[in-house]
Amino acid sequence: MTAKREVKVEPDDGGLVVRRRTELLSDGTYLFEDTLAIDGPLSATVITCEAWLVELYELKSGDLAFLSGNESIAASTHKLGVLYPPFTITQPRFTNVQGHLVGIAATGSLLEEFKSTPILFDLAIAKAPPSVVEILEILRRGINRRAVPLNPRPSLLALRTKRLIDETYRAHPVIARIAQRLGVTHEHLSRQFKCDFRLSPSAYLHKLRVADAPLRLARGEEIVNVSQEVGYNDLSRFYKHFRNVTDSSPGACKKILRPRH
Repeated sequence: MTAKREVKVEPDDGGLVVRRRTELLSDGTYLFEDTLAIDGPLSATVITCEAWLVELYELKSGDLAFLSGNESIAASTHKLGVLYPPFTITQPRFTNVQGHLVGIAATGSLLEEFKSTPILFDLAIAKAPPSVVEILEILRRGINRRAVPLNPRPSLLALRTKRLIDETYRAHPVIARIAQRLGVTHEHLSRQFKCDFRLSPSAYLHKLRVADAPLRLARGEEIVNVSQEVGYNDLSRFYKHFRNVTDSSPGACKKILRPRH
C-alpha cells in the first residue's frame, strides 16, 4: 500500500478532483459535484465531526475499496454510495478511478439506524438529490449494505478515549488528563489508540478540528470565527494544522467550496 494522503480538492490542472458544482440548499445542506481522475492507487483518511457526509459515485473505470480491520471491502458495482456518519474514521482506497461524484454534507436529520457506522451500498442511479429528505430515502433504499469502519472492533480504552475527544475537541482537551481520567498512563493510552485507529490521539484531535471547518467555510463563516469555533484560539495554529491535514489554506478552501451559480 502506498503512503496515505488526505483527499483534497485541487484546481482543474491538479488532475485529482475537480469541483464542478457547489450549492447550499435552503436548510443549510451543502451539495457538491466532482469529476474524479485518479491515476494509480490513492489511500485517504476520512474523519467526520458533527456533520455527516454522503457520497454517490458513478465510476466509468477503476475501483473503490475500504480498509476495515484486516479486510479490504470492495465496491461491487460502479454505481455506489458511501455514508460517513458523525464522528467516524474511514479509509477508502481509490485505484485508477475515473468518474463522477455527488456529495451531500449536513448536520442533524440523520436516522438513528445510520448514526454510528460508515456503510457502503449499491445504487440504481447516482444523481444529485434536491433535499435531505431524498438523500435519507436513498439511504433507506440502499442495497447490499456493508459496514466499512476503519476498525470494527476497537478496544474499550481506545473507544472511550475517542468518545471523550469527540465530546470536548472544541474545549482544548488535554490527552494526558484524559489518560488520567481513564486510569492509564499517557503512553499506554496513545499506544493503544494508535494501534486501533492508525493515528495518535493528538493527531486525531487536530484532524477532527480541521474536519469541522470546511462546512463552516462553505456556509460563508469568517475564517477567524471558524478557527475559534473548532477549538483554536490562536489563528496561526489553525492555519498550521489546516495546512498539515489538507495541503491547502483555509482561504483557498473557502474559495473552492463556496457556492457558485
